[in-house]
Amino acid sequence: MDLLDALGAATEEFGKRLALVHADMWTSATPCPEWDVSYLAAHVIGGNRFAIEVLAGLSAADAIEQVMSTPQLGDDAMGAWRSTSQAQIAAFQLPDVLTEHIDHPLGEITGYQFLEFRVYDITLHAWDLARSIGADEELDSRLVDAVIGIVEHGPPGMGFGVKALTLAMLDASPQVRLLDLCGRHS
Repeated sequence: MDLLDALGAATEEFGKRLALVHADMWTSATPCPEWDVSYLAAHVIGGNRFAIEVLAGLSAADAIEQVMSTPQLGDDAMGAWRSTSQAQIAAFQLPDVLTEHIDHPLGEITGYQFLEFRVYDITLHAWDLARSIGADEELDSRLVDAVIGIVEHGPPGMGFGVKALTLAMLDASPQVRLLDLCGRHS
């Protein structure tokens, strides 16, 4: 799967689960320690906003400051999701953006490497959200394969300290292996 297609698939996976969140679910626990559903959604939507800003040339520090000064979910979490997702996809499709270097909290990286991080983050949190609200946890199999490749060839812990559980059996499904690589119990 092409990485831009993977971003579209990850966006779809997260969005269809976010659409299922009802008012009484926002405070539900997630697989991310100390995060509830509201914080998880805000993290992913804020990540979209951060991507838009750094791909437009802002430094990571300035982009973080700008994102953090704005409520991520507002009164319409799905509206925020849709608008930031569309803008993020458009930003990654700009000419030469994948080969340009951008400022990132982990240091200078290429737009392509940043796209890998976004696909990874959105995909993993789509599963987290599904688990949190009791929705279908099965992710697009082509997306799972793409993200396994990202994790296996990316920096250790994806640069953020993610620790594999190393509990998945060799014959486990690709999704179970991916979740294990990302510190999740399936």
